Amino acid sequence: MKKLLIDSTSEKIFTALTENDKPVEFFIDSRDSAEFDGSWVGRIIVGRIKTILPGQFAFVDIGAKKNAFMNLHKGHGLKAGLPVLVQVQKDAAGTKGMCVGLEISIKGRLVVLCAASQTQTVGISRKIEDEKEVRRLRKIVWKVLPNGFSAIVRTNAEGQAASDIAREIEELHEEYLKITAHAEFVRPPVTLFPVSQSAVISKNLLSDILSDELDEIHINTESDEELAAIKNSICELMPAIENRISLKPLNLKKHIKNAMEKEVHLPCGGFVTIEQTEACVVIDVNTGSNVGNTDYSTTVIETNLEAAAVIATQIRLRNLSGIIIVDFIDMPKEHDKTALLEKLTAEIKKDRIKTEIAGFVGLGMVLMTRRKTRPPISEIMQIKCPHCGAG
Repeated sequence: MKKLLIDSTSEKIFTALTENDKPVEFFIDSRDSAEFDGSWVGRIIVGRIKTILPGQFAFVDIGAKKNAFMNLHKGHGLKAGLPVLVQVQKDAAGTKGMCVGLEISIKGRLVVLCAASQTQTVGISRKIEDEKEVRRLRKIVWKVLPNGFSAIVRTNAEGQAASDIAREIEELHEEYLKITAHAEFVRPPVTLFPVSQSAVISKNLLSDILSDELDEIHINTESDEELAAIKNSICELMPAIENRISLKPLNLKKHIKNAMEKEVHLPCGGFVTIEQTEACVVIDVNTGSNVGNTDYSTTVIETNLEAAAVIATQIRLRNLSGIIIVDFIDMPKEHDKTALLEKLTAEIKKDRIKTEIAGFVGLGMVLMTRRKTRPPISEIMQIKCPHCGAG
């Protein structure tokens, strides 16, 4: 059973996806847009160009603590001091500001509509594997695609009615026109989309996590007005899900704190430790109290296979990204290594975020890379000392 939990507190809005009552993904948004500590990816902003450097590279004031940077194509025609409409592509990392681009896209639950810089295209999610369905979806989208736009058909569109897909494309197109028209009359820097980050859970997030697979949606809030606003945001994207929404007491902050523990125990008695560094994430697998009832090699295989499932869940739960190195307990037999990689691959496929498994790179170490979409949970929840910056 899959559930969506939304816990609204005075300072933050905590959201969780659960499978069989166990959290698999957490999302955190601040109510104060000036101190917003979640992801800015997808925001559409009228910024002001501060500096253009040789090599078609620019810094843009978008209202964040650091100026964003942008790679420019030749013949861009932009100048320092001018306003510019941009969209955030990557969040800030370390000493680098956010990455923004001139290409604007609006994301719906079924389709992403993109302003086409050159040729119009229709892309289909690789997770939709049925060729007949791929052709059906492509035909539907091409029929209603506005001139000058491209589209990416998302996994949620599989099996959906043509009328629902067409209606969402029309709504996204109207949203785009509204944003670009408004951009001409504002003083930068100002965020045009989403309209209000602090009002309710953002539609940008909802478009990613709402699906037909959700059995229940529970909302915790003391405000009837906010409850109505959250329900409205959900039902605008997915009207059929309204009867699955209910008001229920929640305490997601407690679960999120538990999810940041360094050590995670396995059912067999083993455990994994998770360390985040600036360069990469290192995960170590240990047998712990799992002494086994037979030989040591069986104990190792059992521990590694259980760890593979737990690690895949923890990566989603903590939103770990970049280079991830997993130090499994070494297994000399190739067929055992193959079985472990197959298990890890199957578990990783449950993740919405693209993750590549490079395989074994030495002894028991497996190398993976996961695309960064928003800051890790530990970074958002960590309170830093205002004097030394330590967590």
